Amino acid sequence: MTDHILYATDKNYCELCAVSLYSLLSRLNGEVVIHIIESSLEERKDDLQRIADEFNCKIDFIPIEDISRRLVEADIPPYRGGYSPYARFFISDYVDEGRVLYLDCDTIIRGDVSSLLHYDLKGNPLGAVVDQSTSLVNVLIGHTKEDKYFNSGILLFDAGKCRESNAPEKFLNAVKTIDLSNTFLGADQEIMNVAYYNEITPLPVSANMMFTCRFFKPAHIYSVSSKKASSYYTSDEFTAANNNPLIIHFAGGAPYQPWREEGVYYMDEDADEWFALCEKLYPDGKYDLNKLRAIQRESSKRRRFFNTAGKFPGLYCFLKGRYRNLKLLPKRLRARKN
Repeated sequence: MTDHILYATDKNYCELCAVSLYSLLSRLNGEVVIHIIESSLEERKDDLQRIADEFNCKIDFIPIEDISRRLVEADIPPYRGGYSPYARFFISDYVDEGRVLYLDCDTIIRGDVSSLLHYDLKGNPLGAVVDQSTSLVNVLIGHTKEDKYFNSGILLFDAGKCRESNAPEKFLNAVKTIDLSNTFLGADQEIMNVAYYNEITPLPVSANMMFTCRFFKPAHIYSVSSKKASSYYTSDEFTAANNNPLIIHFAGGAPYQPWREEGVYYMDEDADEWFALCEKLYPDGKYDLNKLRAIQRESSKRRRFFNTAGKFPGLYCFLKGRYRNLKLLPKRLRARKN
């Protein structure tokens, strides 16, 4: 049975997608078909096609217009100006069977994902890594504080199960139950947690290593999320994942992304690998990598952050958690009123 990899991108994120794709294929031991849901890629398709050709891999481009049409017909408004965030949940319209691993473009793959592609989903149509968000996000979608809440940046689909359960229709129905103006961590992520409630199998945390997991000790992560280890991952699981991360996910906005001048909060070894891959693929690309390296290595903001967080992690996590809770307060009040 064929395994599949899925991305969604446009010409503005093509470089990011290319870096992720190259890091994936250069470490993959096995055959996969690459699917890219694309919006206005135009001649930039060639960048991605060359990478696939280098590794003798088939690549299938899926126009976003096919999916957008269904969303428009269902009277679902675009999110942040487009429909790309929803596109991944329609993959069963294009893949009949096998496993499909969806990857956000802001990732680098540090190991062979073959074993992840065959991870036991325990009969569920979807696998994802539990997100380290505060438990109060659950209130917004009608779940209890201790319910698992999953990150949508890396997803493992069982295409056959998704087709059997008519996953696209399930997703469309869930969209209609959520006030998209009231989302906090991203409409697609919150809708996914509603649509697939109790149908998502937790993946190993190494499959979606975001900054919090890379930098902070488990006890500090628990304090920010306000969840027990039983609703998240154990200390041993965090330690093992940090020693051998599979997928690095530069999620959380500009401060966590090395390709931005504002990017200061990340692990050096992760950023160094991203820089090296980008330089290999785009030596004359749109990113001034030498300038980015200089800014981020010499950033006083960066030094202050790591010094403070390293010396007083409990205080940092306490303040960060309370700040996020305050940001959520208006939305929590609206959710309770409704």
